[in-house]
Amino acid sequence: MEIIEILQKNIDYIEENLKTDISADELARLSGFSIYHFYDVFKSYVGMPVFAYITKRRLKHIVYEAQRGKNIGDIALQYGFGTYAGFYKAFKREYGCSPQKYLKITTVSKPKLISLKEEANIMYTETQIRQILCNWEIEFKEESIINYGVGGGVQSNNTWGIGKKYIFKTGSNISGLRTHISVARALRKQGFIASYPIKTKEGDDFLLVDDRYYVLLNSIVGEQLNHEDIYHSDRIKIGNTYGEAIGKLHKVLELEGDINEVNEKNLYQRVVEWALPETKKYMEQWGVPLPDDFYEECIFELGKLYHKLPQQVIHRDPNPSNIIYSNNEVTGFIDFELSEKNIRIFDPCYCATGILCGSEKIEKGFDKWIDILIGIIKGYDKICILTEEEKKAIPYVIYSIQMIFIAWASQYDKFKNLAMTNRNMLLWIWENRDKCFCNL
Repeated sequence: MEIIEILQKNIDYIEENLKTDISADELARLSGFSIYHFYDVFKSYVGMPVFAYITKRRLKHIVYEAQRGKNIGDIALQYGFGTYAGFYKAFKREYGCSPQKYLKITTVSKPKLISLKEEANIMYTETQIRQILCNWEIEFKEESIINYGVGGGVQSNNTWGIGKKYIFKTGSNISGLRTHISVARALRKQGFIASYPIKTKEGDDFLLVDDRYYVLLNSIVGEQLNHEDIYHSDRIKIGNTYGEAIGKLHKVLELEGDINEVNEKNLYQRVVEWALPETKKYMEQWGVPLPDDFYEECIFELGKLYHKLPQQVIHRDPNPSNIIYSNNEVTGFIDFELSEKNIRIFDPCYCATGILCGSEKIEKGFDKWIDILIGIIKGYDKICILTEEEKKAIPYVIYSIQMIFIAWASQYDKFKNLAMTNRNMLLWIWENRDKCFCNL
């Protein structure tokens, strides 16, 4: 059974039991996952934590029933809110106003059952996009609407360029969008270029229709570099440019401290409890097992260093498709939906592995990648001086990133090729570890 079918069982079960107590234990058992893995998979696929999703669905049913004349306080109690104050707080956080105001200005239809397969395949015509854009005070009639690339020339079905000034996005990961907006505002306050939301005619950061958001963002001057551009240039120099840019981004994020909507994550826990055992299982199934020494070294060395590694808010997804480049310099970053508080060395390591992912198409690409890795780490170190523990942790953070990708991508048939690519990357890095990390 595919992961989407497993999660659909959870979605249907939640819908049938909104008026009862729903525990993480019963949902995890239904899916056949551990609780930790269930939390991770649910959020990755549905776009929000499971209990945030349950609250959202309860609120939708409460509004619908209240609109039909039922007492809203009584309905809230039926749907599991212990007090009206708790319901009111949850409602205002979700809808931005009081229940009474919302019922006056909005007519809601009966909540539709959620189909994950349908949600994942929503397509929009240019006419539909233009109609939705009427919710913003912008001139776009003469602007071209272009499908936006998501790295490596892959076309997105939820992101479009509106001329040269704007980016238009839609999706269901509302908590991720709020994370992006929160980080983008913090960066803008410090004078750092980031893609922030353009207010709608109603003065909102985004348009919300049912469970789907629509947001218009300012565009950043420049473009994403493809792997050919990166590999066919001065590799150490371009690595330095990326590393320094991530360092400058981290300096600004460090100044802001804690940012609303950004959660704290533990890389070591995620690897030990999920990614490592899953990777070991898949590698054995594929007939290319790594030695036990690899797994034991990862657990021991990363565990020994982890609590000493500096943590702060990070981008979390600084691959080349999210880094905008122009005139031999980085002009900005996009897509902060995955931002979190984690070890800061994660970002430069992730940037390096994102570039390595395209190396198989480049002649001697893996060997050439070492120059890029050196450049990124040296560039980052110029801005954010690395501690001795961070330098020692770099190989294990890179191994961890590869294991996370293998464990995640292997769950989905459509990402099997990505799983194989990351398998090949991890094998090569481990076999060439002395060559990869000796000059860092």
